Amino acid sequence: MALRCKKSFAAYVNGTPRVVKVGALVADDDPIVEGREASFESVDAHLSTQRQRVEQATADPGQPRDLTPPTPASKTPSRRGRSSSK
Repeated sequence: MALRCKKSFAAYVNGTPRVVKVGALVADDDPIVEGREASFESVDAHLSTQRQRVEQATADPGQPRDLTPPTPASKTPSRRGRSSSK
């Protein structure tokens, strides 16, 4: 079974330094896991906590559609074309 690293860390394993970055996948029998089980989670557990990120294009029959409004763009005026020298 594969495990996913929840927080980056560095450790020595059998005298060799190893760095495990967040999101890295390792086998559950990898020596880096021993004694550091709290730094890992099962891939299945991670996937089950991720919410669906795709908006449904149409509503089911008889159901209202839940729309997410777009975020407004920045209204900072453009300075292109203006000269600062007088």
